[in-house]
Amino acid sequence: CYGLSLTPDDRKVLWGAIEVHLASIDNGAGLSLVPRPQPLDDGLALVAARRLLAMTPKDLARRARVADLLSESSQVREALGISRKLLDESPRHPTLPIAIASQLGRLGREDEALSMLRLAIRRAPQSAVAWENLANLKTFRREDPEFVELERLARASEDRPESAGFACALAKAYDDVGDVDLAFHWFERGSGRVLGGRVPRLETLFQEAAEACAAFPQQRLGAGPHGDRPERPILVLGCPRSGTTLIERILATAPGAVSGGELKLLRLACLGFSPPSPERVADFVRFSGGEASAWRRVADTYIGKLQSRFGHADGLIDKGLVNYLYVGALALGLPQARILHMRRDPMDVAWSCFRRRFHQGLHWSYDFESIAAFMRVYEEILHYWKQNLPGRILTVEFERLLSNPEGETAKIFEFAGLERPTDWHSFYEKRGVVLTSSRQQVRRQLNTDGVGAWRRYE
Repeated sequence: CYGLSLTPDDRKVLWGAIEVHLASIDNGAGLSLVPRPQPLDDGLALVAARRLLAMTPKDLARRARVADLLSESSQVREALGISRKLLDESPRHPTLPIAIASQLGRLGREDEALSMLRLAIRRAPQSAVAWENLANLKTFRREDPEFVELERLARASEDRPESAGFACALAKAYDDVGDVDLAFHWFERGSGRVLGGRVPRLETLFQEAAEACAAFPQQRLGAGPHGDRPERPILVLGCPRSGTTLIERILATAPGAVSGGELKLLRLACLGFSPPSPERVADFVRFSGGEASAWRRVADTYIGKLQSRFGHADGLIDKGLVNYLYVGALALGLPQARILHMRRDPMDVAWSCFRRRFHQGLHWSYDFESIAAFMRVYEEILHYWKQNLPGRILTVEFERLLSNPEGETAKIFEFAGLERPTDWHSFYEKRGVVLTSSRQQVRRQLNTDGVGAWRRYE
């Protein structure tokens, strides 16, 4: 950095990129296993990636990285345009069709995504990633030639992390054809390949949840919010696969509401004491000049980031994965923020997490003991927030939402401060980007297909 002749703006961007990279190494409070560090500040990472590309505008890898960051920050249509142009220029490239398929899937264009994945498989038949993505998009039959080929490839593959996609794809295929014994075997084998003999570190999980609660004792929370910011973002909390994307899509039918997806902006606003602990929060408050200025600073940063990306913060639905650790800070900084907690039968949640390989690889989801531990921690910390923030959190039961949608959605929209539209039932028809692994389910009408799904494997 010092060896280059840089303008002040260039230097700021470069140092910002370095800081983002360092911050992203602790990706998700020790809970994630991802192939590379994910940027905590997607916006700054995208700025840095564009600056880097400007130095070598024809560099394919740098252009693909810009497209990847655009896609991760919900700008999927622009990402798709870049990726398609890259494929036109490099028609034999083996992995570009996979990236395009992912972007098409996020836009709900599943038939086109399947065509792209089949192109990828023709070019690289041994691509475990392509086969896994294909399996997630289609329903197999026994006589299906793709089923036969997938079975051959998966059985021939070694038990290595890079071959986990074959095992997960074959497990899904066996599930489709109703062979639960073989499906369960390959789900377990896929998880074993991902973990590679490692055991998730549960002590970190428990410690961070306990420290987050200790950092926001009753006397601090009881003092109430600091400041009077009027913005009203909506946090949707819940274990993965508990229905958080469903509730996000339903809320997004309201006038002015916007799906933000799994944002990292609240954690970014709290980076000065992340993950929360009594010592780190005390240092942050002291550095900020007191309680009031500390929590105003968090609110200003969070709202500023939301407005920069989405144009406004009111009605912005944020379902970031680690937001449960930062509820105390949000409650103190933003008096009008709404918090919804989605709960679902724990066995259905556990089974759904185990059988799904997440986009950003939640490490705890590949082992039954650690799944149970995560769910226990999540319930305990949400119980703490609800106990000490009365009236600030509404719990929504997934099964009750399905059995009484009119009554439950009336409560949800009222609590969120949103007008419930008469056509909220058609949430599944709403066009838009869905980044989470639930994107296929939330593009269907309300249904009970997933209720009790674990019992086939009891």
